[in-house]
Amino acid sequence: MKSNQKLPHRRKQGTRRSGSALPLNKRILEILRRNRKKPVRIKDLAVLAKVSPRERKEFEQLLAQYKAKGVIVQEKNAVGLAENMKTVKAQIVSVQERFGFARPMTEGATKEDDIFLPGREMLGAMPGDIVSVRLSQDNKGKIEGQVTEILEESHENFPGVLLNEKGRFFVQPDKFMKIPIEVWEKDRNGAKAGDKVLATIGNRGDGHFSHRAKIVKTFGTAESAANCCEAVLASYNARLSFDEPTKAEARKVAEKGILPSELMNRLDLTGYDIFTIDGADTKDIDDAISLEKNGDVWELGVHIADVSYYVKPGSALDNEAYARGTSIYYADQVLPMLPKELSNGICSLNPDEVRLTFSALLTISEQGDLLNYRFVKSYIRSRVKGVYKEINGILDGSAGEDILAKYRQVIPEIFKMRELAAILSKRRFERGSMNIESTESKFLIENGRVKDILPRERGESEKFIEEFMLMANQAAASVAMNEELPFVYRVHDDPPANKVDGLKTLLAQVGVDTSKLSEEVSAKELSDVLESVRGTRLEQLINNQLLRSMAKAVYSSENTGHFGLVLDNYAHFTSPIRRYPDLIIHRILSAYVGGSPKKLIDKRFGGYVSGAAKHCSDCEQNAVNIERDCEDCYKAEYMAGHLGEVFEGAISSVQSYGFYVELPNTVEGLVHINNLPFGDYILEDTMELVERSSNVRYKIGQKVFVKTVAVDVSAGEIDFVLADQE
Repeated sequence: MKSNQKLPHRRKQGTRRSGSALPLNKRILEILRRNRKKPVRIKDLAVLAKVSPRERKEFEQLLAQYKAKGVIVQEKNAVGLAENMKTVKAQIVSVQERFGFARPMTEGATKEDDIFLPGREMLGAMPGDIVSVRLSQDNKGKIEGQVTEILEESHENFPGVLLNEKGRFFVQPDKFMKIPIEVWEKDRNGAKAGDKVLATIGNRGDGHFSHRAKIVKTFGTAESAANCCEAVLASYNARLSFDEPTKAEARKVAEKGILPSELMNRLDLTGYDIFTIDGADTKDIDDAISLEKNGDVWELGVHIADVSYYVKPGSALDNEAYARGTSIYYADQVLPMLPKELSNGICSLNPDEVRLTFSALLTISEQGDLLNYRFVKSYIRSRVKGVYKEINGILDGSAGEDILAKYRQVIPEIFKMRELAAILSKRRFERGSMNIESTESKFLIENGRVKDILPRERGESEKFIEEFMLMANQAAASVAMNEELPFVYRVHDDPPANKVDGLKTLLAQVGVDTSKLSEEVSAKELSDVLESVRGTRLEQLINNQLLRSMAKAVYSSENTGHFGLVLDNYAHFTSPIRRYPDLIIHRILSAYVGGSPKKLIDKRFGGYVSGAAKHCSDCEQNAVNIERDCEDCYKAEYMAGHLGEVFEGAISSVQSYGFYVELPNTVEGLVHINNLPFGDYILEDTMELVERSSNVRYKIGQKVFVKTVAVDVSAGEIDFVLADQE
C-alpha cells in the first residue's frame, strides 16, 4: 500500500454522528424524548431535527402517522410524546356552564372514570365529540383534564326547547349540555318559542357560547310529554315505522298461514293443557307453559313462538329486526321489533289457534334441580289467554265466578305451577341468587296525557312465569355449552370493586353487619345481607343500593357466567318476538335439533355471534335510554298537575348539589342544595349531605316530606323543596 493513500474515515468509538445523519424518524423521537415537560412547537421541532427541504414532506407524513397511532399528541401548533404528556383518548359525555366531563375510551369505562374538565379547557367540545385529554392535578390533588384536540366532531342531533330572549332565539338542550345555543333566524325553520325541537350544531365556534344551532324538526309544545317523547325517539334514531318491503313480506307471511305439511314434521302438543300468562294488554304473546307431575319429577313445558320459521336470514324482515335489535316499550306505547302481522298475529300464541312453537321440555326433581331437557319443534293450541291479575285472584281466592269459569280447564295446573315455582325459587335462593326488586312504573294515560302513575306490582303468577323462563333459558345455554355450539349468552360480571366498597360503607353506616362479606364478595353474601333487612325500614334502601352496585348484564359469544343468578350457563331463549338475541339462539338450536353437523353450524354462526352479541347489547342499551327518558317526561308532566302539593318520600341518592327523593309512585325529584336551609353542606362518603355547624344530616333511605315547586317536562326533571308534614 502506498504511504500517501487516504484511509477511509473511521468514527472513533463512543462518538455520535451529527443529528442529520440519523434517520428522520429517530431524530424526531429523540428530540421529543428530551422535551418531557412540555410540547415542542412544530416549526421548532423541524429546526431541531435539522429537517432539510427535501425531507419536509416526509416530516409532515411522519407527524401525521405518529398522531394517528397515538404516539404523539398535538396541542395547537405543538407536539409531544403521549407517554410524557399523560394524555388519554376520551368522549365528551356532559357539558355544563363552567365545566364538563369526558369518559376515557377504554373498555369497561363507567361514570366513575369520568374526567373533570374546566370549561376554559374544553375548546368548545360538545357531547359525543372524541377528544384528546391531557391529565393533571388541581391544587387539591384531584385529577382534571384539558382538551388538547377535538379528534372527531359529533354530528348527532339533540332534543331541546326553543327559547326567545329579547328577540334572539336559543335552543336549550335537554340533557348532557346546560348551555343554551343561539339559533339564527334562517335556521329556525318555523319553530316557535316553547316548542320541543330536534337540533344540530350548524356552525362551530371556538367555544361553547360561539356555536350556532340549527333546528332540524319541531314537535309542538314542550309541555306535552307525548311531544317530548317524539323528540327523544328522533334523537336516538329510533325506527318508528317499517319500510314497504318489510311490510309486504310480513303480509305475505301472514296470508300464507301454517301449511299442513309443516305440522307433519313437528311434535303435536295440541292435546295438552297449554296456556299463556301475560299482562292484560299484551298482544305479542311469545311464551306458553304446561306442567305435569309424574311420580317424583315435574315435567315442565316452555313453548316459545317459532319466529325463526317465519323470519329467514337475509330477508327484509330479518334485516329490519336486526337493525332494531329489540322492541321498545315506554309509557303505554311500543315500537315492535317485528310488524304486527307477526308480533300480534301469526307468531303470537293466541288462544284457540294452532301456532308453531319451539318447545323446551324440562324434567325437574322434587328439589328443583334440572335433571333433563329436550328441545323440539312443535305446535300447540293455547287453552286460554291468561292474565296475571286474574290468576293471582284465583291463587288468593278472590276471583269471581266469571274468572273461575274462564280458567276452569287449567285451574289444577295453576296450583301445580305455584307449587313448582315455590320449589324453584327456594332452590335459586339457596344457591345465592339475589331477590332484588326493581320498581317499574305503570302509566295510566288518557287522550295522550298521563293521569296517574303507579308502581307495577308483581304477584305470584308473575313470579312463577319468571322461574319457568329462567329454567328454559338455563337449559338452552347448557345445550350450547355441552355441544360446544357458537352461541349468544346472557352474561353478568361481578360487581366493580369500587361499587362494592361503597356498598360496604353504606351498610356499616346504617348498622348492617358486614363481617361476613369477603373481599371478592359473592352473590350469596349479598343475598344474605338483603334477606337480613327484609321487612325492615332498610329493605328499600339496601335493595336500591345493591341494584346500583351491580354490573350491567350484556350479550356475549363468550360464556362468563351470570353473577346475579349464580349460574354458569344462561342465555335468552324465551322472547324471540321482541328480542333479536333469542331469534339468533332459535336459529342455532333449530340447526342443532334438525341434525346439522357441528362443522356446518360452526361455519354458519361461528364468525357471526360475536358481532351480533355486541350489536344486540348496544340496541338494548339504546332501548333502555329511550324508555327512561320518555318515562321521565311523563313523570314530570304528571307532577306539573301537583305543584304545591306535599308528599312523603325517601331519599334515594345524595350528591354534592343536593339529594333525590323517590315517592311511593316511583316519581323521583331533586331537592337542590340551594333550597335547603342556609348553611355549609358537605358530602360524606356519597351517602350523606351534612351541614357543618348544625350537624343536620340528609342520608340515603331517610324519610322526608317534600313539596313540588317546579317541573321541566322537556328535560324530565322535577324540583322538590323540603316541607313540614301537613
